[in-house]
Amino acid sequence: MKTKTFIFLIFYSQCTIINYAQTIRTTDSIPEKQIAFHNLNVEKGLSQNSVVSIAQDSIGFLWFATQDGLNKYDGKTFKYYNKQFEDVTKLNYSKLGKVYIDKTNTLWIISNSGKLEKYNNKTDDFDSVLNIASASNLYQDNNLNLFIGTYGNGLYAVNSKTKDTLQLFNKEDQTATIYDFLELDDHIVVSASNNVFKVSKKDFRYTKIISNQTPINYSAITKLPDSTISIGSYSHGLFLYNIKNTDFTKFTGFKNNPLPDDLNIESTLLDRYNRLWIATYGRGVYVINFNKKTIQNFMVQGHNPYALHYNDALDLFQDFTGNIWIGTDGAGLSYYDEHLLKFNVLTNDQLPRNVNVDVARAISVNPKNNLVWVGTSGKGLTSLNLNSNKFKTLTTDNSCLKSNRVMSLKHIDDELWIGYQDKGLNIIDMNNYCVKYNVNLEKELQTTPVWCIYQDKSNNIWLGTGGKGVLKVDKKMGVIESFTFDNDNTSTISSNNIRSICEGKNGVLWIGTEDKGLCSLNPRTKNITRFNTISDKIKTVYYNNETDILWIGTNGNGLKKFDPKTNETTVFSFDNGLPNNVIYAIIEDVNGYLWLSSNRGITMFKESYSKPIIVNYDQYDGLQAFEFNTGAYFKDHNNNMYFGGLDGINWFKPEQLSVNEVKPRTIIKDLHLFNKRVPLEPNKVFNHNESTISISFSSLHFSQPDLNNFKYQLVNHDKDWIESGNINTAYYSNLNPGRYTFKVISSNYDGIWNLVPAQYSFTIKKAWYNTTLARILYLLLGILTIVLIYRYFKWRWRINTKLRLEYEETQRLKNLDEFKSKLFTNISHEFRTPLTLILGPAEKQLLDKKISKDNKEGLALITQNAKRLLNLVDQLIDLTKLETGHLKLSVEQGDLSSLMHQLISAFKYQVQEKEIKLKTKVQELKNVWFDRDIIEKIIVNLLANAVKYTPKKGFINFNTTLQDNYVVITIINNGSTINSNDINKLFTRFYQVNSNSDGVGIGLALVKELVTLTNGSLIANTLNEDELQFTITLPVTKDAFKTEDIVIKKQEIKSVYNQSESLSEYEDLEDDLSVSNKPIVLVVEDNIQLRQYIKSILKEKYKVLMAINGKKGLKKAINKIPDLIISDIMMPEMDGIELCNTLKNDTLTSHVPVILLTAKTGESNELEGLEVGADDFISKPFNSKILIKRVENLINFSKSLQKRYTQHSNLRPQDIAINNVDEAFLSNIESLLEKRLSDPDFNTQTFSDLMAMSRMQLHRKLIALTGLSTSQFIRSQRLKRSLNLLQESDLTVSEVAYQVGFNTVSYFIKCFKEAYNNTPNSYIAKD
Repeated sequence: MKTKTFIFLIFYSQCTIINYAQTIRTTDSIPEKQIAFHNLNVEKGLSQNSVVSIAQDSIGFLWFATQDGLNKYDGKTFKYYNKQFEDVTKLNYSKLGKVYIDKTNTLWIISNSGKLEKYNNKTDDFDSVLNIASASNLYQDNNLNLFIGTYGNGLYAVNSKTKDTLQLFNKEDQTATIYDFLELDDHIVVSASNNVFKVSKKDFRYTKIISNQTPINYSAITKLPDSTISIGSYSHGLFLYNIKNTDFTKFTGFKNNPLPDDLNIESTLLDRYNRLWIATYGRGVYVINFNKKTIQNFMVQGHNPYALHYNDALDLFQDFTGNIWIGTDGAGLSYYDEHLLKFNVLTNDQLPRNVNVDVARAISVNPKNNLVWVGTSGKGLTSLNLNSNKFKTLTTDNSCLKSNRVMSLKHIDDELWIGYQDKGLNIIDMNNYCVKYNVNLEKELQTTPVWCIYQDKSNNIWLGTGGKGVLKVDKKMGVIESFTFDNDNTSTISSNNIRSICEGKNGVLWIGTEDKGLCSLNPRTKNITRFNTISDKIKTVYYNNETDILWIGTNGNGLKKFDPKTNETTVFSFDNGLPNNVIYAIIEDVNGYLWLSSNRGITMFKESYSKPIIVNYDQYDGLQAFEFNTGAYFKDHNNNMYFGGLDGINWFKPEQLSVNEVKPRTIIKDLHLFNKRVPLEPNKVFNHNESTISISFSSLHFSQPDLNNFKYQLVNHDKDWIESGNINTAYYSNLNPGRYTFKVISSNYDGIWNLVPAQYSFTIKKAWYNTTLARILYLLLGILTIVLIYRYFKWRWRINTKLRLEYEETQRLKNLDEFKSKLFTNISHEFRTPLTLILGPAEKQLLDKKISKDNKEGLALITQNAKRLLNLVDQLIDLTKLETGHLKLSVEQGDLSSLMHQLISAFKYQVQEKEIKLKTKVQELKNVWFDRDIIEKIIVNLLANAVKYTPKKGFINFNTTLQDNYVVITIINNGSTINSNDINKLFTRFYQVNSNSDGVGIGLALVKELVTLTNGSLIANTLNEDELQFTITLPVTKDAFKTEDIVIKKQEIKSVYNQSESLSEYEDLEDDLSVSNKPIVLVVEDNIQLRQYIKSILKEKYKVLMAINGKKGLKKAINKIPDLIISDIMMPEMDGIELCNTLKNDTLTSHVPVILLTAKTGESNELEGLEVGADDFISKPFNSKILIKRVENLINFSKSLQKRYTQHSNLRPQDIAINNVDEAFLSNIESLLEKRLSDPDFNTQTFSDLMAMSRMQLHRKLIALTGLSTSQFIRSQRLKRSLNLLQESDLTVSEVAYQVGFNTVSYFIKCFKEAYNNTPNSYIAKD
């Protein structure tokens, strides 16, 4: 929009169009343009929508008084003042607040209850004027006398010379209410209740204009161009007062334009064209043109975007740009700018509901009655009387129209020819009746689209059709000539789809086709020429007879200029400045400018020598929509141009397009230092470090402020002006010291720039360190610095020499320490191989049952001490890893309390053996973060140390608590002989309290290093006489460890133990085996924490049963027949060895794998367990992953044994059983089957009874040994026996079926086929 107007002014400066515009602005004639309103309301920042008064100060700010706040408006933003204004409007009076700017630019307001206040510029607030009550209005005359009207207290005047406040009315008139003032040469005219007064400006004497007292309250007063004054009233309309002859008459309008005589008039205004604007309450706004004797009434019109926004108008005001502002009582402000909408516009929103102008496809104007006809695509044909505002739409329902899809219109001989998209042609007369025409022509065009109707200079009528080419027609004669496309004849037109026809030189017709470019037709010679260089899809063609140039509007390739003489073509497109490459219409005005419509608005175009003059207009200029339509354009006899589009039509005369030449006032309004507002003081001085500022500015042009543009320059910083568009803030950072002047200019929405800049000067001081004195100091400091640097380097050389010698010594010691660590590591690793070679043969010999008891004890002693030596080697390796930094943490989230219970239980045997009283108190520590291996080594070393040094029948106290995200572990034991002075030596490597004791003194040293590695602390101290206490504090939160030390487990194992739950509750729940097909694992352990821990790590894959001792475990094992049993060795009532022995010798459970857990040291315990048939042996404390893997391996091994059964056609106990008990069990089954298998009544119940087992016990036993249920096992044995009979005997299939115990032959065949994928007969034949 800005560029458009700027170009318009440059290239029109020597054209008649700009002369026309200037003539309009400088004469008193009224432009024939619509009055359209725009809106400013709360959605755009106004504090409230009831605007009672409007004013503009000398700077240019607009002030709006509303019921809720006073608004100061700069075009972009509002500043609010907390002042409320009265808004009372009745039939015979109004009480409205007031905002007023006097001749000295002083701002006055009358707020609620008639409170008069004066603006204080220093405080940016208002001061009350206390000596005047119930003020209603005020006015300052040219002599600076201030007149103050009141509600019921008459009229006051403040003398500008004496400052005296005078009551001007006599006692009889002092109860009058004052509503408005009008200044004349010598008098002030005052409207009041019941009368109108005239007050002398010299001596303040007054007279009454109306001789007789009337019950009318007079409101607004305005001076008209002649010697007449208009006086409004409340509910009594408008009055006129002649100053010369003192006639006072009521104005009721003109002969053909009446004015209601009961209007409630709130405000009046005379605009620059001497039109009187009247704001009424309830009836909108009236505009009276006394010269043309016309009256217009503007009110709310449904969805009309250009109508008045509220019918209750309270105030009228004209700003310095000529905009007229209307304060309403509910819709904010409506304002009118005559230059804003360049084009007249008409859309459906501005018309009655049954009238349509949208989707316009054709336009024609009757030259006799100026009726505008608009053909629409699907909504009929509309006639528009733009003078009387009478509109009507003809459709197939209310007229003789053949179709509602009108594509072309042409007035010919007082008749309107109508071309349709789907129904050919219609002709209607002036009365909208259809006129008959040639029958053959009507039949010819019955369903043919008629896209254009053209009448040449010889009055020949040409039709451009969609599908039948070009037709020369006559109303009476029908089709005279037809020109169509012939593919084999290049002398025919290029297409039968004709969009546009125009006449050129010598009567030649130029034809634009929809799909095959351009061709010409000479009606006289019938010669047709195709122009292959223009093959575009054509929307319109226009021939300029003066220049002999053809202009072509294309569908996608822009505007083309064609010279018929040279056949040269010039293309103008988007790249040249056109808004769009689809050109729907071309109309030439009287000055040779082309007006184009497209998908992006309307364009004024003229070719020039350098580059074309192009002015683009968009929706801001009042267009019906961006997009226009094919064929919807027309130029009437008065040179009015019409363009139609998607939403309606636009019309205009090019010479009426006006530019708003009022230059905006530019102001600088805000100054910010580091984003904080500072006072805008002239020539402000900033310190050197106050160098980041921003300056805000405004353009006080209030119509379409978003289209105002700015340019600014900071002199002494910016080389050129900076264009900021609509952005009204300039930002500067790190400005150098100096003197600056900020300049800014602005333009209005039409690109008119006010080249007089608003300026603001300021200075940034130099820093103190940039002065002459500072530079002398810098020189002295430089010399001193050189001296100090010399002395520094000298000192540094001595220090470096000393540090180098110390570093060499440190490196020597470090290398020695590394050599020692490496030696320890190598020796430790070398020890592991011979120790392994010692342990291997010794353990093998222990398994030999033939070895004597004495030899077993010797071998056990060798094994025990070899393992002890291996443990010492492992500790040495751990210490070495700690020293070298190779031992890394592996922290994961888990249940620390369960681990503690497991570690404590590992020492149960040693504690019982020494009769030590062990007290444990372990706080529940679920979902904490720790390194399992590190914790295990720390606790095991400390507990082992405590057990070793605690005397027989002594005590050990083990306690863990959680304090502030740290776990505190305390171990106290008696029997200590260490002196308190030597307590810290405990953590020294190889230190021993008693040189005769076991060990080498590295366990506690390792513990100390491990605690430090986990960011914890370890404290040892003595209690009483012989008690020793170790306190370990370790972090247990994730944040306490490094990211690389954290290990995220794929699935957390959650403890299910709850100390408040009873054991019986768990056992009741676990006895239900019907809910899962998981393998069953029985855990027999007397320690409830360890029992629950084992369950928690197994429950995901297995159904876990639990028993608290061996006796209950045996009972549960016999009843449930589990798939695997995990048992502790040391238990009350029945220990693990006895339990294992009993299970392995019981037919029901002999097949069940058993894993024994032990805390005992020594190989004899393991050997004893293995001798009674234990399948595996795990020492406490154990690793949960190892336990899970061993359980998984044993169960998988049991499943693999089941496959042995399927590999044998007959039952062979010696091949299936894994022990003697199972072999005896299977032998019994074999004997039983030999006797009873052929019995059809032999079933699972009989089978279990004969085996002296319950059905469930027999089922679980057979599943474990064969993988088959009891019934499947019986059927399997019968089928296997049938194989032998079929192979070795001559029995028939039926006989075999009955022989092996099947009741029916069919069922036998079905089972046989399922088992062997073959029928018995096929099996025999194959065999």
